[in-house]
Order: sequence, then C-alpha cells, then structure tokens
Amino acid sequence: MAPHQAFVYPVPIQLAGPAFPAAGMPRELPPLTLCVSFVVDTTGKATQVAPLRQTGCDDGASQLSLRDASLSAVAEWTFVPAMFCDYPDAASRDRDWNGDGCAGERVQARVVPVSLAYAFTFEIREGRQRVATRKR
Repeated sequence: MAPHQAFVYPVPIQLAGPAFPAAGMPRELPPLTLCVSFVVDTTGKATQVAPLRQTGCDDGASQLSLRDASLSAVAEWTFVPAMFCDYPDAASRDRDWNGDGCAGERVQARVVPVSLAYAFTFEIREGRQRVATRKR
C-alpha cells in the first residue's frame, strides 16, 4: 500500500457459530478443529464458503455433520464490507484516517472483497458439548 492509502478490515455484524447436531453425536469427542475459508463480498455477505485444508485443520471426513454445520453457519455471516481508502496525500491520510472506515472529506473509498478463514474446535467431554471459534 502506498503512504496515502489505508485498508479497513470487514467488521462483523452477525457471526453465529456452528451448533452440534441435535442427534447422532458420541458422548465423548476429542478436540476436532475444522477450518472454513470464505470471501466477504462487496455487500458484506460471506460467499465462496469452503473447507480449508491447512496444517492444524481436520478434513472433517470423520464428522461430516460438524463440517456441514460449520459451512452452513459461515454462509449466514454478514459484515460491514472491507474498504480501501485513497487519500490525496500521506499527510491527509495521517490526519484524517481513524482506523474505523474511510474518514475525511477528500477521501475516496472503494469497497473491496476480502478472503478470511476461521477455525471451529468441537469437543464433547462427559456429554458436555463445546465449540470454540477463532480467526485463522
């Protein structure tokens, strides 16, 4: 990025995590991390939702219902879209940009798609279900 530019990450609006299926789960499940990649499009919708195959991520073959729950949850996520801010010069950027959107009267804002990934770790201990969510 040039000194007169800034990038604003997408801001989550709705990020409901995946839930365990109502039936068919074992009483115990060691931690299983499933990762999902997606694109936040220019309208703020999660699109191109897919399993992420990466070190530390299970492929989900042993628990298809959890993989499907992860993909379905992410497909419903919404964001304030990412923006690319162009200022007339570096001094204007330093003075006007506040890190929260494209601020300033002479800024040109472009909404841009951005790729993100999240990991969901499912675990069942003594019948208690737990899902942890983190950004990758």
